[in-house]
Amino acid sequence: MCLAVPMRITAIDGPLGVIEADGLVQRTNLMLVPDAAVGDYVLVHAGFAIARLDDAEAAERLDLFGELTALAEDEADQGSAGGDERGRRPGDAGAPDHDPSI
Repeated sequence: MCLAVPMRITAIDGPLGVIEADGLVQRTNLMLVPDAAVGDYVLVHAGFAIARLDDAEAAERLDLFGELTALAEDEADQGSAGGDERGRRPGDAGAPDHDPSI
C-alpha cells in the first residue's frame, strides 16, 4: 500500500522544498509539481511531492489522518489492557478467528 501525506510548502530552493505538517519539517523534491509555490499544500510520497492540493482538500485529508491517529491510539490503549490485536487475553482458549484450512 502506498501512502501520500499532505504537507505545506514553507520554502523553495531550486527543485527542493521545505515542507511541514503537524510539527514535522523535512525537505522534498518538487520536480513533479513545478507550479507549486510557498504556502501550497502538496501530497508527499517517498520524498517527492506528487500533486498540489487546494486548501479545502488538504484540510479534509488532514482531518482523515487525525481520525486514523485517534483510532490507532484507541486500539493501542485497548491492547495495553493485556489482550492481543484480536482482543484476546493471554491464556484465553477458543477457536481462531479465521478458517485455518484456508
